[in-house]
Amino acid sequence: MEKSEWSKSMKVRLAMFMTMSGVLPVIICHVIVFSVTGGSVQEFFKYVPLYIPLLLILLGINWFLAELILRPLNQLLAATTKLVSMDIRQRLEVDTHEPAETLELRRAFNKLLNRLEESLNIQCQFVADASHELRTPLTSIQGYTKLLLRRGSNIDANLLGEALQTISDESGRLIRLVSDLLQLARADAGQAIINQQEVTDLRDVLQSVEDTVTVIAPEQIEIQFIMPQSSIWVYADSDRLKQVFLNLTNNAIKATQAGGKVTVTLRHTDNQAIIRVIDTGIGIAPADQQRIFDRFYRVERSRTRSRLYGGGTGLGLAIALTIIKAHGGSIELESELNKGSTFTVKLPVTEKTSIKTANPSQPRESARASEPPKLEGNDKA
Repeated sequence: MEKSEWSKSMKVRLAMFMTMSGVLPVIICHVIVFSVTGGSVQEFFKYVPLYIPLLLILLGINWFLAELILRPLNQLLAATTKLVSMDIRQRLEVDTHEPAETLELRRAFNKLLNRLEESLNIQCQFVADASHELRTPLTSIQGYTKLLLRRGSNIDANLLGEALQTISDESGRLIRLVSDLLQLARADAGQAIINQQEVTDLRDVLQSVEDTVTVIAPEQIEIQFIMPQSSIWVYADSDRLKQVFLNLTNNAIKATQAGGKVTVTLRHTDNQAIIRVIDTGIGIAPADQQRIFDRFYRVERSRTRSRLYGGGTGLGLAIALTIIKAHGGSIELESELNKGSTFTVKLPVTEKTSIKTANPSQPRESARASEPPKLEGNDKA
């Protein structure tokens, strides 16, 4: 019913417009001829009744032409209306003999459907991956909770401590996962994922990362931070940048075997700050390099040290890339199996405007070590 009303309304308007566009030039020519020949107004109006059959003839012809013009649009409308109840994987039929306008419309619709299907597949995969990641810690928490309820006061002290520690660890994992998912959801919705930005010295950010990493890193791995004496200023959210570089450094440590080395360097060009996180670890296969920044994607678990230092959710690099892009920068990866990987972060530099007083840092190398607790982070490795 709606399609019929739309078609009739458009047909009437199109026929009327075409008819008026045909009659008006005749009337204008008639007026010009009478004005040039000096005919009276009475003589002019004698010919007005002749316009009525002309108007009717033109209206009938244009009504038929409007039907021909609107037929491809009606067919296209009928085809697109069927999509409401059809599988989104189906596409509009493309007939190369139809008018170019509707042909291009069909192709444009099919391109739109391709994008919609791709987005839907990504969303479904994202939901499936998120459900899987949520189910694992929830299953562990539920299992130990049932054990505590079943054993009651008769539970062994060691088992009780193990159960409570596991519940605490898995709860923390859930909190981190939900926080990461919220960050990505905000980014997908176009909301800002970086907080208040200010002019920041990148050396201060990396100094904070170094203080954290060198404490939690295993003593068998050498950690080295190399920074220039002069300040490198960026307009950024320093907390978010620290999150990125902690993630990259933690991933490098997890991928590096005992006796290896992780190096973080900072330098700048005329308009860019360049930070490199270099490890001598197991490297990343070319097939994995293409997807390393995908959400929930992790390289083969057996090839990492995650069983010793805690596995991630596969969201860390996706979030890192989102944060760096929000700062107008980029992340690049170079890697070779059994030789190591290099993550290069590039950020636009800015002029020193309003800053806090900071003591200049000297180039420094650190290889401090302590007991290796779990490295917390959303790694891809």
